[in-house]
Amino acid sequence: MVAILISLGANLGNPRESMHAAKRLLSDTFGALNIRCSQLFRTPPVGGPAGQGDFLNAVAAIQTDQSVWQVWETMKSIETTLGRQRQNRWEARRIDIDLILYGTQRIWTPHLKVPHPRMCMRTFVLSPACEVASDWIDPVTNWSIQQLADHLRSSVLNPIRVICPDLSIFLQLRQQVEQHPTDKLPVKLEWCLAPELCLVPPVELEWCLAPDSNLSQCLGPASLTIVAVASPDPMSVLWEDYSLAWATRLNLTANSLIISPKPDVISGPRYLMPANDLGWAAHEIHSAFQAMTCNIEPLEKF
Repeated sequence: MVAILISLGANLGNPRESMHAAKRLLSDTFGALNIRCSQLFRTPPVGGPAGQGDFLNAVAAIQTDQSVWQVWETMKSIETTLGRQRQNRWEARRIDIDLILYGTQRIWTPHLKVPHPRMCMRTFVLSPACEVASDWIDPVTNWSIQQLADHLRSSVLNPIRVICPDLSIFLQLRQQVEQHPTDKLPVKLEWCLAPELCLVPPVELEWCLAPDSNLSQCLGPASLTIVAVASPDPMSVLWEDYSLAWATRLNLTANSLIISPKPDVISGPRYLMPANDLGWAAHEIHSAFQAMTCNIEPLEKF
């Protein structure tokens, strides 16, 4: 049996009904005795189109003998059964089910990434997860779920660090982020092309240009490290293939431990982000801050 962590969320139609229906279908598949659920939480929508209602969120810890791909197919099937439709990213939805952890596996494919790439920055995932899996280990950071949740609460004074291996992407992405309407403070340039931008005081966004992948001068306390990588030919080369070297270095892939450790390897929460669509990449940076700091209200037992 493998221990897996699944997050559930809904904010369209009757969210409570959808959440309980998803739980029943999960119980039918995995067995009620193999599932432990957090309570329900209410959280604001993060990152999606405007005008959405609040989400109901929960996390389920499950013991299963299904493979990771079987679990993924089960989750998609339940979403389809409950009327999930996909049109726009992070839109309102009847149900959203994400695979957060599958044991200690690390998977890096275009269709499925485990652990969930944004898990480490989402308080609406980590807070419920602490109720059912606080001591489970994230195999990317090697931190427990509780440590990740505590980090979000305690590190708001530390910058979100954005690392760009490419100078052109660095300049364009920074410009996109600066144009965001919530950015009110000026950019402060530093000697290593590391401008700092304050999103919502006192949280800072720190930029580091690392064309030679030498990160040692970029290290220091950070609430989250985002590495923004753009592929030169996205029509013929999958982004996951092009960014594999970075994914390996960030410990996101199954073969990461084969690589000799380097003294400047990033520690703590990290996110490897596609940067071909610079407008969306800038949006993701702002959404990361919102996901880290959004209000989360505990509700009733789920």
